[in-house]
Amino acid sequence: MSTVQASQLPMAKDFSSFLSLEGAARKKSPLKGLLRFMGGDMLSLGGGLPHPSTFPFYSLASEVKSMGPAVPVKGQQPSAELVTVPHAPQPDKAESLTATLQYGLGTGIKSLREFCKEHVNQMHRPQYQDWDVILSAGNTDAFAKAVAMVCNRGDTVLVEEWTYPTALELLEPFGIGHCPVSMDGEGMSAVALKNVLDSWGSTPEQANEAKPRVVYLIPTGQNPTGSTMSVQRRRDIMRVAQEHDLIIIEDDPYYYLQFNVGEEQSWMPTLLSMDTDGRVIRLDTFSKTLAPGCRVGYMTMNAHFCTIVQYHNEVTIQQPSGFSQAILAEMLVSHWGQEGYKRYLTENVRKEYLLRSQHLQSSFKRNAHPALASYIEPSAGMFLWIKIHVEAHPRYGTVSDATLMLELFNKCVANNVLFVPGWQFSCKPKPTDVDISDLQNVWYDDHATYLRATFAYATFEQMDEAMVRFGQSLKSFFEA
Repeated sequence: MSTVQASQLPMAKDFSSFLSLEGAARKKSPLKGLLRFMGGDMLSLGGGLPHPSTFPFYSLASEVKSMGPAVPVKGQQPSAELVTVPHAPQPDKAESLTATLQYGLGTGIKSLREFCKEHVNQMHRPQYQDWDVILSAGNTDAFAKAVAMVCNRGDTVLVEEWTYPTALELLEPFGIGHCPVSMDGEGMSAVALKNVLDSWGSTPEQANEAKPRVVYLIPTGQNPTGSTMSVQRRRDIMRVAQEHDLIIIEDDPYYYLQFNVGEEQSWMPTLLSMDTDGRVIRLDTFSKTLAPGCRVGYMTMNAHFCTIVQYHNEVTIQQPSGFSQAILAEMLVSHWGQEGYKRYLTENVRKEYLLRSQHLQSSFKRNAHPALASYIEPSAGMFLWIKIHVEAHPRYGTVSDATLMLELFNKCVANNVLFVPGWQFSCKPKPTDVDISDLQNVWYDDHATYLRATFAYATFEQMDEAMVRFGQSLKSFFEA
């Protein structure tokens, strides 16, 4: 986007009224304020920065995949290159350990943050001027910061009816409720979202509850269902958010695990790319594209929100690990560049999970009868959301669906094949009179007639054997 085009975009709306009590109370750290005076001829006897000579790390090096312009020969192992971060600054290096291992601002190191911001600009192009990027310690950390910024105790967050359980577990201790919104094969239904908001307050449970102002969703390769919102669905969700003045938390860790991207189809437009108001808080992470142990991600949102999260970081994590930031910055900025990183996402990450998805689906079809179990084919992500057709069971209607699902789960465990029980993704309140960690004795949601499988980690041979065992368990279960 050219400078002229960018200057013609609107400024973000003022969302100050959406700040929680905690978010509104966040203030700039006076100590961090001193950092802006550093540099040039300034002689600082101020901040208590440890002297770099006491850092026992002389350099940091890692051999990484080469993502240069050369196309590797078929069957040939990809070439590697050595990425090194020196102790002291050097002209041809993005960072040095004296900088990345030192105290810094809550925004993250400059070179990596600027790389992420340019990546967002190239991939998503937010449709307003004053957006910004801040580094996080991954999407769970980012979600916690976003919730703390815009939610008070007693508030309600709108969520998909099947959703990432850690998100719900994070809300609960803060006294923040959640309201499920129905889903279909494309994720959260915009019609259902509008209906929930239009009718809010019409039930006794909602009579004393404020209307939700935040919706949390996973639009691509959704966890657990594997669903991906179409372009039109995203537009419809954005339209409802504008109509009801919602903040959207767009948690998109599986965005670059889209299977259909190629010469004929580009990356799916994001909610951020449709945002003209500054109402989307987008969460991205390197966990699914590079490695989860890096604990580095980035949040994109209006500049005011970025400042609030920066103040939060400065009294909590400060910023992600200096070691992780250093090696990522050197690899991405000095070696791969934007084009190399995008090529890595397309040719490596996307392709790997496409092949894995295809293999598990093929094995499933060979071993599980479609009248007994089925799934909606995912177009992104890491998961198969397996629907168990309990209505075909001979004891259906004489016992609860939950009882039947628990029996199937235990048959699978006994046959040494493990899935995540569907109830763990349910938005229904969890019972307090049982130990829900006792997985072989708990299945509390009658509607959770699902098992979640992943094709992310197991070898192809392990997937095949797991599906053989699942098929055996399924057959035995329906014959009982």
